[in-house]
Amino acid sequence: MNSLIFTNALQELNNIIDEIKADENVMYFSNEDALELYNTCLYLMEEFIRNNPKLITDPDFDNIFEDNIEELMFAQFEDDIFFNDDAEEELDDIILEATCDFFKDFMPIRSYEDARILGKPDYDYIGEQLTVLRGKPQPAQRTPEWYQFRHNLITASNAYKAFDSQATKNQLIYEKCQPLTNSISISNSNALDSDLLEEVKMVNVNSPLHWGQKYEPLSVRIYEKLYKTGVEDFGCIQDEEYAFLGASPDGINTDIESPRYGRMLEIKNIVNREIDGIPKKEYWIQMQLQMKVCDLDECDFLETRFIEYSDQDAFNEDVSPDEIHEDDYGKEYVNACLSKEQKHKGIIIYFHTKEGKPYYVYKPLDIIEPTHIQKWEEIMLDLYQSEKYNYTYIKFIYWKLEEMSCVLVSRNRQWFEDNIWELEELWTTVLEERVSGFEHRAPNRKTKKDTTKYNVFELLQQQTQKSQCLLKFNSIVKLDI
Repeated sequence: MNSLIFTNALQELNNIIDEIKADENVMYFSNEDALELYNTCLYLMEEFIRNNPKLITDPDFDNIFEDNIEELMFAQFEDDIFFNDDAEEELDDIILEATCDFFKDFMPIRSYEDARILGKPDYDYIGEQLTVLRGKPQPAQRTPEWYQFRHNLITASNAYKAFDSQATKNQLIYEKCQPLTNSISISNSNALDSDLLEEVKMVNVNSPLHWGQKYEPLSVRIYEKLYKTGVEDFGCIQDEEYAFLGASPDGINTDIESPRYGRMLEIKNIVNREIDGIPKKEYWIQMQLQMKVCDLDECDFLETRFIEYSDQDAFNEDVSPDEIHEDDYGKEYVNACLSKEQKHKGIIIYFHTKEGKPYYVYKPLDIIEPTHIQKWEEIMLDLYQSEKYNYTYIKFIYWKLEEMSCVLVSRNRQWFEDNIWELEELWTTVLEERVSGFEHRAPNRKTKKDTTKYNVFELLQQQTQKSQCLLKFNSIVKLDI
């Protein structure tokens, strides 16, 4: 009997688990959920700004704002076990989209990373507004009327004090209550209106204040050259709506061919702090009030750091060997005003006026040929030492633009509307205490100082009659620059 052999050969089975693939298009949030989260995010942002109306003045505002909104949004999913990395990434994208739209449609960002152009200028409006600003009546500079005019204003440069500590508010109130014609102690800086104090201290050529004043005209020229524009000075302007507000912008772009037409300019020439492109609290407030007073919507915030060479030899040695030019006769020369690091360089001639005040003459940026520079120096020395001026030559200053930052700040109307009450309240206090008394606002004196009394206007008159004002009122303080 034949035995039959049966074989039960099983086919190899495939593991279907290995064949299952996640659908890459599956999202944790549906379209409806994403839209709801987007709207929730916008609502939280609006509420955050409403509940913190001053916070945008903080240089760290962007990080504070972002951290708070993210914390609130992610808190909704703390107990969701299905909220994985992919879901977290989706929520990040929703928050980012809402943030971009919020600062585009609801309020401007605190400042941009650069001085970008956002759009075409409104030529008709800007032209009309510049005409209005040029027609604003202003007293002649440094006259008693001019000082009184400024004394009756909270200027943009010191308005930040109204948003600071009570001690700082007291300082501003005390300054503005102090009658200019009264006898005051020059040794006590808090007894002087900061605008007047600025004029008195200007004789100290080593102070950070004077450093900024010395390099401001040069910063304007570099800005004009870099952006191919023209900047005009408009003096001290009084606000039409709030008569106690005033502003003295460093300049306004008035070149109608420039895409920056109508954009304001604020300059800070830095001595010893870091330039990070983020406006400090007091500077941001200053620019907002300048834009309000001038009724313009944009301001370029320019920060520069200049250094000075030890002597002419150091200046001449720091040149770029790649910057070779030919003169009119075919002779080659090196650009004397560009450093090895491709940074701007130049020369200032420092004179004293007949009254003993510092006076600076700046070499034009387009004079770069050594022989032309020498010719310019000779002409300037002859001119300012001639009978027409009779200035005293002091020295040549050789400078280099070591660092520069320029960022755009847009006008934030909502911030002004939310915070103007503090300025109004402070000015009401000034007016009241000019009558009732303000001595309780005086700063605490820790050490006894010279109490010699001077009349402000007599002091200013004496200052113009003396020729040794560099040491007249202030000791010279050496700075490590």
